[in-house]
Amino acid sequence: SGSYRPAVREGARMTQNALRILIVDDEAPARGRLKDLLADCSHEMSLEIVGEAATAREALNVLAEKGADVVLLDIRMPEMDGIELAQHLQKLSDPPAIVFTTAYDAYAIRAFEVHAIDYLLKPVSEVRLRTSVERARHLTSRPREIAANVDRIASAQPAGAIRSRKIVG
Repeated sequence: SGSYRPAVREGARMTQNALRILIVDDEAPARGRLKDLLADCSHEMSLEIVGEAATAREALNVLAEKGADVVLLDIRMPEMDGIELAQHLQKLSDPPAIVFTTAYDAYAIRAFEVHAIDYLLKPVSEVRLRTSVERARHLTSRPREIAANVDRIASAQPAGAIRSRKIVG
């Protein structure tokens, strides 16, 4: 008897609350390992892998087409490295949270200079990845909650309506 591994939804949105994740690594086995770890995490939280990319250019294309809340990003890649990609992502109007996943500890300071929320050394453990994903969920859900509250409040009161209050002195 094998153990049950819940699947992480890929492609179409699973739910509105699913954390949308893009995996960027030039090595297919590393991307596969992250997918397996995310599957292990998915029994505790709603996750959706919006895509995988082997290069920064592929990542930009996936983000332009599908968007993401979190990018799991390798640093050492051909053409454009992960630090440079993170700099480009920070210029977006709604940048995704960046979690670096790398075999090199020498880039940690630069990673946090480009506003990474975490820096995971390979081989990535399930516990560390889960902690990072939970942190990302918290950081990305706050703006959504605020926007939902603003929309709810705005729809509850007609535009331009002002309540008059009597001041009692």
